[in-house]
Amino acid sequence: MEEDRHGPPVANLLNRLGAFVLLALTAVPSPVVADERWQHGVSTFDEFKYRADFEHFDYADPVAPKGGALVLSTAIDYTNFTPFLPFGTPAVGMIAPGMLYDGLFVRANDEAYSVYGNLAKRVRFADDLSEVTVQLQGDAYWHDGEPITARDVKFTFDHVLTKAHPGIRAALSIIDSVDILGELTIVFRFKPVGGLNKNSFASPATYVAILPEHYWRTRDLSAVSLDVPLGSGPYRIRDFEQGQFMLWERVADYWGRDLAVHRGRHNFETIRYELYRDATVAREALRKGLIDYWIEADPYQWRTGYDVPAKARGWLVKRQNNAKVQSGFQTALIFNTRRAKLADVRVREALTLAFDFAWTNRAIYDGFYARADSYFSGTELAARGLPRGAELALLTPFRKQLPERVFNEPFAFPEATGADDHRDNLLKARELLAQAGWTARGGEMVDAEGRQFEIEFLTNTATDNRTLLPYMDNLARLGVASNIRLVESAQYMHRLLESDYDALLRSLPYGFPPGVEIRAYFNSTTASAPNSANVAGINSPVVDALVSEVLGARRSDELIAASRALDRTLLWGYYLIPIIGRPEPRAVHWDKFGRPQIEAEYITSFPDTWWWDEERASRIGPAGDGRQ
Repeated sequence: MEEDRHGPPVANLLNRLGAFVLLALTAVPSPVVADERWQHGVSTFDEFKYRADFEHFDYADPVAPKGGALVLSTAIDYTNFTPFLPFGTPAVGMIAPGMLYDGLFVRANDEAYSVYGNLAKRVRFADDLSEVTVQLQGDAYWHDGEPITARDVKFTFDHVLTKAHPGIRAALSIIDSVDILGELTIVFRFKPVGGLNKNSFASPATYVAILPEHYWRTRDLSAVSLDVPLGSGPYRIRDFEQGQFMLWERVADYWGRDLAVHRGRHNFETIRYELYRDATVAREALRKGLIDYWIEADPYQWRTGYDVPAKARGWLVKRQNNAKVQSGFQTALIFNTRRAKLADVRVREALTLAFDFAWTNRAIYDGFYARADSYFSGTELAARGLPRGAELALLTPFRKQLPERVFNEPFAFPEATGADDHRDNLLKARELLAQAGWTARGGEMVDAEGRQFEIEFLTNTATDNRTLLPYMDNLARLGVASNIRLVESAQYMHRLLESDYDALLRSLPYGFPPGVEIRAYFNSTTASAPNSANVAGINSPVVDALVSEVLGARRSDELIAASRALDRTLLWGYYLIPIIGRPEPRAVHWDKFGRPQIEAEYITSFPDTWWWDEERASRIGPAGDGRQ
């Protein structure tokens, strides 16, 4: 239930889906399918944990009781129920599968590389992965009883490819055509623009909600509407009040309730989302028992905000969830390399040296975070030491285009354990600026024409100030002038659209394993695109080639080598300053719930596999009985 920090709600949703719905997949020419082997899902490296006849995910209890009411908070003030609009604010559960809608596949939360058939009964790839044929379940139906067919799948993807939010369209831009082969069979053919692996199809295909063609053919999919739409998923909308709440109810006769991928899931009778725009108010609602579960992102609140009698009695529980499917950065200060003054890597390295992470983490975040030292921190994909073996082989052809340090110096962000260390970092930063043509004169860092180096930080939230202001003090010590430009959301999005900023704090999330979103963030083809996810404006043929190697990896060792080479290249490019990595979410909840004995390794399956426990809930006293 964690909200992302910046951008409009659709962008927030894209962030939460991370690798799965952002930008540009790649493929190769399309021959006739010669391989008649069908599979019950998609595994990037054809290594499934679960066989075709599996009965349920290990982290789901197939006899979990149904019933009870779950109350959650959301900061998303929805404006419409029309799916995939390129504008407006969609309600929670209205785009991604899992609530109102189904997708073709369901990911396994205890595997990194596999998804399993949901609407898709089985799937078959061409030998060179240039196309994929999907056969649908024969007994899937919409909430009105109409069968789900290949027409619905084609209708959805045709609509998304032409009318949806630009980020979602780009995520599926690999698709050349979606063709119906039969009532329950459809083939996706891909554009001949490079290499790919199976994850390039599975990731976005898993997270695109399939829409009912017969319902939308008489309605306007381009217009804002609060008419409750027809779905097929495990929940439907029972009640709502815009600006207040949304109430979902479980569909008792949900078509997929007995599929292995759903058995033991979707256990709450109702799930209610209450709107709390302010985190402080939401926390107070939790303490009063008005909501049941909260993801706490504030370090101070996590440490001290829940020392209340209810916690001492065991009624209020703190826990750390798993989220190994996430990589990237929760917060990073990203430089716009399209600006001439930021195009020189020496300038960006100098600005990085000026940032004192140790002090910021200690003084601002209460020592809550460890520094992210890689674009894939905490995973086997992170660059380590010096490049060797397969990684070195990938980097060697680009030796003339890369800094020599890539090959003979392990990368490390500057760390300052005290004032003397940071003073040394500032001296190194001044040297780098001098090499780039900037001169310290009269307390100012100026160019050859005497103009001071200035940098503006664009933001739409005042909370960024606590991170930026101490950094600005250090920049002033270098003679660099800086300011914060706080703008409202519409102007913020307009300036993003025009790439009109020097630097900004942003989240940069992507999945593990990395999916098509890394092309969105790092590929030169997106550097000049309006409203691009490539906020830094990275335009490097070396990065382009390594991104293709990552997305085209067919074995795990190939993925590791390519990812480490890409990581190392990006790090030495100093395109951003990592502030916060992708930490495991910290949750606070009332002890009203049961959950399976096995917790999924890669992502905690809340609320999917939890259930209401009447005995536990009955122990908790009323709001005035020691909760505060």
